[in-house]
Amino acid sequence: MQVVTPWQAAESPVWWRQNLAWGAGLLAVLLAGSALVSWVAANWPQMAPQARLALVQGALALTVLLAAGLAWRDSRWAGLLTGVAALGVGGLLALLGQIYQTGADRWQLFLLWAALITPWLLLMPSVLLALLWAALLNLSLWLAADGWTTLHRWAWVDDGAMVAACLLVVLNAGLLGLAECLHHRLRDSWRLVRRVLAVAVLGWAFIAVVQGLWLGPRLAAAPGLLAGLAPVAVLYGVYAYGRRDLAVVALSLLAGIGMVGVWWLQMLDSISGVLGLSLLLLVLTLLALRHVMHLWRSTGGSAAGPAAADPDLDRSAMAPWYLTVLRVGAMTPVLLLLGVWVAVSFELDSAADALVAGVLLMLPGLLAERMTIRDLWREVGAVLVVLGLLLCAGGAVLLVDEGGDRVTSLLALTAVGSAAYLFTRQSAVRLVAAMLVLGIGFWLTGPDADAVAWPSDASGIEASQLAWRLWGFLAAGTGLWIWSVRASHRTVWRPLAWALMAMAAGVALLIAQAMPAPAWRWPWFGQAAMFLCALLPGLLLAAGMAAVRPALPAGLRVGAPLACCVAGLGWVNVPVLSVALVWLVLGRLTGGRILQVLSVPLGMLGLLLHYLDMQAGSLLTKAAVLGVTAAWLAALAVCLVVRHRQSVPRSSGVRRRRLPAGVLAGGLLVLGLAQTQVQHYETILSQGRQVVLALAPVDPRSLMQGDYMVLDYAVRRAAHNWLRISTADEQAVSAAGRGWLLLQRDDQGVWQLQGVAATLPPPTPDAVALTFRWRKGRADFGADNWFFAEGQGERFAKAKYGVLRVAADGTALLAGLLDESQQPL
Repeated sequence: MQVVTPWQAAESPVWWRQNLAWGAGLLAVLLAGSALVSWVAANWPQMAPQARLALVQGALALTVLLAAGLAWRDSRWAGLLTGVAALGVGGLLALLGQIYQTGADRWQLFLLWAALITPWLLLMPSVLLALLWAALLNLSLWLAADGWTTLHRWAWVDDGAMVAACLLVVLNAGLLGLAECLHHRLRDSWRLVRRVLAVAVLGWAFIAVVQGLWLGPRLAAAPGLLAGLAPVAVLYGVYAYGRRDLAVVALSLLAGIGMVGVWWLQMLDSISGVLGLSLLLLVLTLLALRHVMHLWRSTGGSAAGPAAADPDLDRSAMAPWYLTVLRVGAMTPVLLLLGVWVAVSFELDSAADALVAGVLLMLPGLLAERMTIRDLWREVGAVLVVLGLLLCAGGAVLLVDEGGDRVTSLLALTAVGSAAYLFTRQSAVRLVAAMLVLGIGFWLTGPDADAVAWPSDASGIEASQLAWRLWGFLAAGTGLWIWSVRASHRTVWRPLAWALMAMAAGVALLIAQAMPAPAWRWPWFGQAAMFLCALLPGLLLAAGMAAVRPALPAGLRVGAPLACCVAGLGWVNVPVLSVALVWLVLGRLTGGRILQVLSVPLGMLGLLLHYLDMQAGSLLTKAAVLGVTAAWLAALAVCLVVRHRQSVPRSSGVRRRRLPAGVLAGGLLVLGLAQTQVQHYETILSQGRQVVLALAPVDPRSLMQGDYMVLDYAVRRAAHNWLRISTADEQAVSAAGRGWLLLQRDDQGVWQLQGVAATLPPPTPDAVALTFRWRKGRADFGADNWFFAEGQGERFAKAKYGVLRVAADGTALLAGLLDESQQPL
C-alpha cells in the first residue's frame, strides 16, 4: 500500500471507504463500551445482585450473537467482537467472585478464564485473543507459584519469586514456539504476538536474574547471570540467523546488557565503580547498535534511506524503531550513572557549576559528532552532548530554586538547547534537546515554578490557559510533522515534531487531572481551545482527503470529515482522546506506524481518566454523551460500508459456515457454567446451615474503603493461635494447603472455634466444619468484604457479627451483617 501524504495520494475511494468504516467502527465500539461502563457504574448501587448478573450475562450473550452473525457473513468484525466477548468472560467471572465470596484462589479464576476462551481462540485465532490468552496463563502461573511453598526449597532465596520467574520463562518460551508453529493462522502483519511473547521471556528472565543477584548469596552471582543470559542467547540466535526478526534481536541485546549491568551494580563499592560500570554499558551498547545496524543494512537498509525489505521501518523517522528502543533503553542508565559520577566527583552543588559543566561536556561532544564519520565516536559524542544537556537542565532548575529570574533561566536553557539541536546530526539528541527545552520552559512559564503541576482544584481560567497551551503544542506539532514528511526536512524537523506531540499528550493528561468542571462551564476562551482540539482530527482528515489526486467524490471528501468534526463534540471533555485521534489520523496519513501504535493506549488512558474524573460531569451524563457519539460514528461506519459494498462486486468464495456454531457453542459453555455456579451458590445461601460469627476489630483505615468494608473474624484469629500452639496441626494444614475450622454454637447463638483439622471430620448435629485455604500462613475462607451502596458506610460500620451459610462440604458464603443485638443491618 502506498503511503498517503497531504501532497501525494493515489488510493481509490474504495480504499478510503473501507478504512474509514473500519476506524469509525472501532472508535464507536470503544466509546460504546466506555458509555456502557459509565451507565452501569451510575446504576450499580441500586441494582440487586441478580440484576447485575443478568445485565452482564445479557451483554455477553448479545456480543456472542453478534460475533456469530458476523462470522456467518465472514466479516472481519467477527474477530473483534469475539475478543470483546472474551474480555466479557473475565468481567462475568469477577462479578461472580464479588457477589459470592467463596475465597477461591485467584489463579484458578484466571486459569478458568483462559480455558473458557480457548475454543474461540482455536476457531477464530486473532492477535487480541492470543495475547489475552497468554496474559491469563502468565497471571495464573505467577499467582499459583506465589502460593507454592515447595518452590521455596528449590531456590536459594527466602521466597519463590525467582523460581516462579524461571517457570514463567519456560511457559512463555513454549507459547512463543507454539505461536511460531501456528503463525500462518494469525493475521499478525506487525508480528505483535511473537514480539510480546519474546518480551515476556526476556522480562521474566531479567526478573529472575535480579531476584537471584540481589537476594541470593554473592557466590551465586555469576551462575545466576549465566542462567539468565541463556534465554537471551537462544532468542538472539533464532531471530538473528533463523527466523529473521531484528526487533527481537535488539530487545534480546538490550535485556542482556541490562543483566550485565545489574550484575556489576550489586558489586559496586566506590564511586570509581560507577564510572567503570557506565563505560562498560557504553561499550556494550555501541557494539550492540553496530551489530544490529549491520544486520539491518544486510536486509536492504541503509543509513540514508529506508529498507524496502524491512516491514518494521517507521517511515515517519526513516529508521527502524527497534534501533531507537535499543539506543534509548541502553543509553539511559549510562547517562544516569555518568551524571551521578560527574556530580559527585566534581562536587556540582550550584546552578553555575552545573551550567558550566554541562557546556564543557557539550562542546567536545558536538565536535566529535561533527568531525568524525565513524559510528563509535559519533555515539560517544552523542552521550557527551546529552549528558551536558541534562546538567544544563538541572542548572536551570537550580537557578530558579536559588532565587534567580525565571526568564534568565529559560533563556540560558533555550540557548544551550538550541545550540545542541542545530549543531548535532543525530535525531535522538535533537529529541532530548527539544523535550528538555519545551518541558522545563512549560514548567517555568507556569503559575508557580515551585509546583510540579497545577493543583487538582485548578480554576476555570487556569484550565483554559492549559487548554490553549495544549492547542498550541498540538497544532505546532501537527504542522511540523506534515512539513517533515519530505525527506529533505525530516532529519531536522521531525524530532521537534515528536517533542511537541509528547508535550501535547502531557498537557492533555494534566488537564484531565486538573479539570475543574466540564468544558461548557469554562470561560469562553477555554471552551474555544477545547473545541479546536476536539475538531482537529476531523479537520486534519479533511485536509488529507482534499489533497488526494485524482480527487475523491465530493460526498466522501466532504461528508466523512464533517461527520468526524460533529463527532468531535462528544469528546470535548476528553482532551487526551483528542490528542490520540490526532496522532492516529496523522500517523495514518503520513505512514507513521509508531504514532498510530501509541495512539491506541493513549486514547484508552484518556477514556479511563474521563471515567474516574468526578469533576467532568456525572456518570449518567458521560454515558449519554459517549453513547450518542458512538451511535453517530456507528451510523457513519454503516453508511461507508453500504457504499463500499455497492462499489465492490461480492465475492463468490465459500464462507466458513462452521465458525458461527463454534462461537455460539463457546458462548453457551461460558453462560452455562456461570449459571451452574450461580445455582450452586444460591442453593448454599438458601439451604446451607446458618452460622453467626463475631467480627474481629480491624484497622480503622481499612474498615471503609470506597463502597465496601473489610471484614475479619474472631474465629480466624483463634485458629491462628490454635495452630501456633499445635505444631502438628499446622504442619498437616500447611502440607494439605487447606483445612477445616470446627465450630460450635454458644449460649448467645454465636459460633466459637473448637478445633482445627486437616481432613473433613464426620458431620455432627451440634457442630459445623468450615473449610479454609491455607495461604502464606493465614486461614482464608472468603467472606472478607461487604459491598454496599454509596453513602451507606455509617450504617454498616455498626456491624458486630457476620452471617454465613455453610454447605455440607464446608463451603461458606457471606449472607449478611448483624448489629450488636444480632439484628440484620
